[in-house]
Order: sequence, then C-alpha cells, then structure tokens
Amino acid sequence: MRTAALIFQYGCFAFALFLCYQVGTSIYLQDYQLMDIVSDIGTILICIDLGVFLHFNKSLASLKMKNASQQPAVRVSTIEKITRKFGHLGIILIICSWIVPIINS
Repeated sequence: MRTAALIFQYGCFAFALFLCYQVGTSIYLQDYQLMDIVSDIGTILICIDLGVFLHFNKSLASLKMKNASQQPAVRVSTIEKITRKFGHLGIILIICSWIVPIINS
C-alpha cells in the first residue's frame, strides 16, 4: 500500500509539473482561453495539495505506529495547512471555470 501511495504522490507532482509547463507554454505563445488557464491552475493546486497530503500521511502513519501510546494527538504541520488552503482555492477555481462560461452564454 505504501508503494501505491508513493507512486500516486509522485504522479501528482509530475502531473502538476506537466500542467505548469502547459500553462507556461500557452501563455508564452499567447494561445489560450482564460478559463482553461484558471482550471489548469486549480488542478495544479489540487495536485500539490494531494501530493503533500500523501507525503505527510505516510510519515504520520509511521509516527503513529511507533509512538501510539506516547502521543495523545498528532500535530498538523504549517505546510500541510497552507497546501490544504491552496487545494480549496484550486477547487474554487475549477468550479468558477465551469460556472463563468455557463453564465456568459
């Protein structure tokens, strides 16, 4: 199961890098639709959030197994909180990229 989570984690980061390349290329060539860029940026933020979550979830699971009786609660790191907020922003961007074209038509 850890191997599948690790593959999925690297897949999320690789897909985020691919989308960054795609957004950068389309902006450089000036061949883009604004709502496509917005949805791609939202997807990038969600992929980064998921990759960071999988990384910390893996390390927290090993921490829980080692010190299950010693620690009453596991603290969430600052970077995980920040990426979670960015993931929520990504969801909002994707929803907006679906709704705005419907409203305009």
